[in-house]
Amino acid sequence: MKKVLFASLIAALTLSSCSALTGTSSTSNAASSVASSVASAAASTSNDGMAAGRALNALYKQYKADGKFDYTNLNNALNTIQLLQSCQGLKTNAKNSTYWKNFASGLILGSNNLVTQQNSGVVTNSLSNLVNNVDSGKLQSAQTNTVEALGAAKSAASSISNILSLFK
Repeated sequence: MKKVLFASLIAALTLSSCSALTGTSSTSNAASSVASSVASAAASTSNDGMAAGRALNALYKQYKADGKFDYTNLNNALNTIQLLQSCQGLKTNAKNSTYWKNFASGLILGSNNLVTQQNSGVVTNSLSNLVNNVDSGKLQSAQTNTVEALGAAKSAASSISNILSLFK
């Protein structure tokens, strides 16, 4: 048992001294921390786009079935709230092209290719305009108040109808 512990200690010391000699430990850790932060931000952006794409796809399916966007349909109201919440980052990252690119990639994936590479720019711009014209305060209270959720969906109805008509 003492031999195994001693061998493990020697191996650990050897590994740490090698990284100390090359100076890669702190540099490598800093670089990997930055890379991890960048990857995390890109994944978060892509996840926002994917959530928006799923909501948009659900709204489009109901739009096709009804022939119009019915904001009084509870599923449509909930999907509208999800769409608006997922697009909030577009408002705060209006000039961040990397954010928009990652969001559009997630949007394509989440919508099951309802949104395509060709129309992703138009759709993302339309979603940005939509989210900029909706009272964010209503979105926060909408999770607990159905009346507020319907109010937010109603205020977004015309813009959402215009976005959904892009896919005909």
